[in-house]
Amino acid sequence: MTELAPRQPAACAASGFRALSADLSPEVATWARELRTIWTAAGMTINRFAGRYPVDKGTLSRYLNGKRVPRDQWFLNTLLAIQAEQGKEVSQEVRDHLTELHLEALKVAHPHEYRVRVVSEELELALVGQHEAERYARALEEQLAERIRQVEELTDQHGRLRAAWDVDRAAMEAEKDRLEQEIAALEHRLRQAQERIAQTEHRCRQLEDILSHLQDGQSGDTADSTHSDTSAGGAAGSVSDLPLTTPEIAAEMLAAFRKAGARPQALALAVRAVTEVSVTTDPGDVARLLEELRELKADDAARTWAERAVPVVRVTAPSEAARLLAELRQARAQDLALEWAPRIVAEVSLTSDTGDVATLLEELRRLGVQKPAWALAEWAAREVEVSNSWSVVRILVELRKLHPQSALLLAERAVPDVNVTDAFDLLQMLLELRKLNAWALAKALAERAIPVVRISSTFYMAQMLQEVRRLDPQLALALAERAVLAAETSNPFDIVLLLEELRGMGAHGLAEKLGQRTSRGANPFGFDPTGVAVDVSGFGPHA
Repeated sequence: MTELAPRQPAACAASGFRALSADLSPEVATWARELRTIWTAAGMTINRFAGRYPVDKGTLSRYLNGKRVPRDQWFLNTLLAIQAEQGKEVSQEVRDHLTELHLEALKVAHPHEYRVRVVSEELELALVGQHEAERYARALEEQLAERIRQVEELTDQHGRLRAAWDVDRAAMEAEKDRLEQEIAALEHRLRQAQERIAQTEHRCRQLEDILSHLQDGQSGDTADSTHSDTSAGGAAGSVSDLPLTTPEIAAEMLAAFRKAGARPQALALAVRAVTEVSVTTDPGDVARLLEELRELKADDAARTWAERAVPVVRVTAPSEAARLLAELRQARAQDLALEWAPRIVAEVSLTSDTGDVATLLEELRRLGVQKPAWALAEWAAREVEVSNSWSVVRILVELRKLHPQSALLLAERAVPDVNVTDAFDLLQMLLELRKLNAWALAKALAERAIPVVRISSTFYMAQMLQEVRRLDPQLALALAERAVLAAETSNPFDIVLLLEELRGMGAHGLAEKLGQRTSRGANPFGFDPTGVAVDVSGFGPHA
């Protein structure tokens, strides 16, 4: 039953339908009656429907008479849509009931088409399911992409937070390290201050003892000035109870007596010191006591102390060895220095400052100890650090005097790497290379230096131009162009030297520029430097 109208024969006759054939199956007959009811409710005629929709009138007649059952749902859906337009929409229950009647009729009347219809509907459902699944998958993909984006955003935020935290942690660690370094530096300075306090207190006690002995000696001399034969003994006796434990303490006491003008007491103390103080392996302490003995001209005492100390002393730093050798030489103990020199080369640390090695080479050269000096020179030429220009100059001087081949080897190492910004050091190195006849090395050094050397002293510039001109006039001209623009112009005599050198090079235009700079600048001497010995106008192109 439907919600449309009662099924009565009179109604069928009134609608113009023929009676259904008795040969129709019950399923088809039931479907045909329901279809006629829907058709009547829609108010359609066959001609009007055929004119409106793509279906012929014969097919419509067969549908309504039960002679043919529509294969698909189109005809039923179209009639129900017409009813809905007229405001007579059926419920979903009625729609499902009509669909079921339609399928039962189709199954009986046209089994093949029924199967096609069932499969088609299943396919349609499958397609719908597929589309739904695809839609759901797309939704999931969008959700997944959103989650991934959120995760990436969180990861990025975490990374930024971690980076910020790392920066903060690095800053805190740097601050902690800085504070720890400051603490260590302060602790070191505090220890040094405490050591200075202790040394000062010790020094004060020493000076108090010395003052007391001097005052005692003076009162004794005043009380018994007639006993002149005891003056030396009195001087010796006045210092007999002063404590002498280390060379450093003895040297300080000797210096105090010497500076106080109490030479007799100092000499008496020196005699005690060289035999009583403990021998140390520290070359600095040994040299300090030797220096004080030498200042007192206590040659015998100095010799005694050197004989005791030199066999025991241990030297690792070249500067300490050089100082002790110098003291031995000046104390007229060259023989001890000569005996000790081979030990120095064997024991000294050969990773030290280049300038200290040069100082040691100088002392060995002055003593005339060739073999140890040559051994040290050969090592220095191969191994010393060659970046510091002044240290390289110093050691080049000593190597040239001791062992020219070693000097050349060092020069080959130094020229590519040595710092060439200091004009004075550069000038001295060029002079040394010229003395070694190392013209190619000197030119290579000049090529490196001219673009970067600091232009300051006009005097050095004049001398350097002279040296470079010997090597290559073009290089000298390049240096002159820099010197004219930047050299100092405050000293007129230095300006004259530079002008004369420019004239000797034939650089008249540059000389004129320098003269113009000088005449424009302030002159503390109150006169034109070009007029001292050189006429600047003579440097012009028509000179």
